[in-house]
Amino acid sequence: MLATAPWASAAVTLMVAGPQCLPVRSWHTSCPLGDDSVVEKSLKSLKDKNKKLEEGGPVYSPPAEVAVRKSLGQRVLDELRHYYHGFRLLWIDTKIAARMLWRILNGHTLTRRERRQFLRICADLFRLVPFLVFVVVPFMEFLLPVAVKLFPNMLPSTFETQSIKEERLKKELRVKLELAKFLQDTIEEMALKNKAAKGSATKDFSAFFQKIRETGERPSNEEIMRFSKLFEDELTLDNLTRPQLVALCKLLELQSIGTNNFLRFQLTMRLRSIKADDKLIAEEGVDSLNVKELQSACRARGMRALGVTEDRLRDQLKQWLDLHLHQEIPTSLLILSRAMYLPDTLSPADQLKSTLQTLPEIVAKEAQVKAAEVEGEQVDNKAKLEATLQEEAAIQQEHREKELQKLSEVTGEEITKEEIDILSDACSKLQEQKKSLTKAKEELELLKEDVQDYSEDLQEIKKELSKTGEEKYVEESKASKRLTKRVQQMIGQIDGLISQLEMGQQAGRLGPAEGTPMGENVISVTELISAMKQIKHIPENKLISLASALDENNDGRINIDDLVKVIELVDKEDVHVSTSQVAEIVATLEKEEKVEEKEKAKEKAEKEAAEVKS
Repeated sequence: MLATAPWASAAVTLMVAGPQCLPVRSWHTSCPLGDDSVVEKSLKSLKDKNKKLEEGGPVYSPPAEVAVRKSLGQRVLDELRHYYHGFRLLWIDTKIAARMLWRILNGHTLTRRERRQFLRICADLFRLVPFLVFVVVPFMEFLLPVAVKLFPNMLPSTFETQSIKEERLKKELRVKLELAKFLQDTIEEMALKNKAAKGSATKDFSAFFQKIRETGERPSNEEIMRFSKLFEDELTLDNLTRPQLVALCKLLELQSIGTNNFLRFQLTMRLRSIKADDKLIAEEGVDSLNVKELQSACRARGMRALGVTEDRLRDQLKQWLDLHLHQEIPTSLLILSRAMYLPDTLSPADQLKSTLQTLPEIVAKEAQVKAAEVEGEQVDNKAKLEATLQEEAAIQQEHREKELQKLSEVTGEEITKEEIDILSDACSKLQEQKKSLTKAKEELELLKEDVQDYSEDLQEIKKELSKTGEEKYVEESKASKRLTKRVQQMIGQIDGLISQLEMGQQAGRLGPAEGTPMGENVISVTELISAMKQIKHIPENKLISLASALDENNDGRINIDDLVKVIELVDKEDVHVSTSQVAEIVATLEKEEKVEEKEKAKEKAEKEAAEVKS
């Protein structure tokens, strides 16, 4: 039976009436385990700086620049350039957002990359024009319930119940919940405003990248470690060239044939597995591993494993864990440095420097924008515009690859996009049979936790800034404050809808979902196969193979919620995967859940200890 992975929030399959009914995934996206929002990254950066200051360790400080007073004409010209790029960014963002919204309303599924772009653009639009919160959000709240009434097929047929009233309330509950989650994601994507910021983070990053790319000057170790953190796995993998993707797949012994999107998906899942493994190994200790386990761990990370002494195996694994977990260097950079087969005599900093030199220009531009956001500086409109246009070009390239993939033959073992949609519809049907409002309640609680965590992060940021007397310069943006109020209002409305549905069920006016002896979340393998057969014919051998991959411990039972998470993961990437790869995805989710449970237990223990101490 699959393990529950709390990092993934379930998405509903929407159907839009029109020429044809096509599945549309929810707008809300959740990050994989370990990924942080912009506000969380800002908090981490502040804590790291203050900790180093308290310990007397090295804190990166750029050389002081001599202030050059610009002439009046130059200042006017700079302002004109700023507003020109700002208006152009606003126009392009609006066009892209409108196109993506049109795709959603016409029944098309947004890929993970498109959803990320859509989220960032919405955050940009609210940042550029805060007043839009008063116009766009109420319009969306009004539009979605109206669309549900005008188009009965907007939600799948699996939502049809004995009561028309219950059906209407459930549809309204679903769209409000998904919109609230999307808006909360948008809030977390919006950076804080630092009035005292002078744009030093952007200048420092530009100078750093110029050193390693053009001048040949060696940056300091502090600079290399500081800026390497910005090249996150998703950013790096999404922009690597095909030869680089193939090289990484071969290094990690993955299939190296397929579209770029498929290769990225394989690598993403392997990196997530390695991340979870790293945390588990660090907790148990490298010294607890025997020689075979050390060889296996080093080989999985692209390091030498044969013909190496046991001490060398331990040392290189310890160095990897230090760079990943303590220095917070992204796993993708560490793996890429191994794929370059650099000399062992090079220091970790020099290996990272050589790796950064090979990254495409678009990665540097994205990282530069992130550097400004984390420091709360005003993001340069020109840099943001260039990054948006390059990301849009990459999305269009993905679309072309998908068209070519449709023309190619699919092997018998692969699970196609159509079969993923059928599996998703079957899960929705089984969920509706198994339980009533449990899922909505769970999602609402997760949303409330996100809102609470965001509020606590803001308080911690103020606390950290107070140590250096800078708290008065940093504040939440107007758009973020307005969106937060709107999300809180929507949470109250969602609570009311759930209460209304529960009261109706208790009074017997609305039919409650029938339970089963197995429990709300668990289905048998036979039930799943039967549900898929009812929707559309799929070869029996493929159904059995898929069910076996999902039922890892062979107990004949599958957790519906976990199955939905696997479906979402594959569906967001829009790739064809084999049943054996489904089994690997399941194993990765179980590892991540184990890590999540351990981290929560540790956090709870630390909190209790702090309370006792106080």
